[in-house]
Amino acid sequence: MCGCGRGGPKGSSSDFQVWGVDLSRYQGKVDWATVAQKNRPDFVFLKATEGQLIADPLYDLHARQLDEQGILRGAYHFFGHRTSGKEQARNFIKVAKLTKGNLIPVLDIEKHRFMTDPKSSVREAKAFCREIKREYGVYPIIYCSSIFYRQYLEKDFPQSRYTLWIADYRGNPDDISWDFWQHTCSQDLKGMSSKVDRNVYCGTLEQLKQYTLK
Repeated sequence: MCGCGRGGPKGSSSDFQVWGVDLSRYQGKVDWATVAQKNRPDFVFLKATEGQLIADPLYDLHARQLDEQGILRGAYHFFGHRTSGKEQARNFIKVAKLTKGNLIPVLDIEKHRFMTDPKSSVREAKAFCREIKREYGVYPIIYCSSIFYRQYLEKDFPQSRYTLWIADYRGNPDDISWDFWQHTCSQDLKGMSSKVDRNVYCGTLEQLKQYTLK
């Protein structure tokens, strides 16, 4: 499910009108009413879980407040390199509680000191994706840096099968067929007390709806 075609969208971040943020407990509490009034994002991804056991303590609060403001939301899982991918997926499913109308799940996989065996990490990440597919009927969006994708994931997570959310602060990674691009980690928004990641989507608001659970 890739809404923006093959080959990688061209342009700077300001060329893409549909945008959103992602956040976790590190951003603290957020005044979502002010965010919605002053600088309403089109979508928000919240951290739900990490590894096999960890749940973000602010996930439920943020999710409830976003629903009150009518802001489209989804959830992501931060991949742990030392535990079962299937069990990590079960942790995510239990905590995220995603339902119809929410954005599809996201797997955030990054280079980490515990990534001692890249082949094992890729194998368990694929197990995570299979379990998500079994539960929701769709593969998760894959979030990673452009460098990480090229080095570790490109073969096993092809652009033809997986929706990609690429982090690259140097510029548009337009040699990768991304649908979401995280272009900065230092966006200031009224209603938030700390800086936040800002992302753009390469299509229209109507096209963004294809990424919701049916």
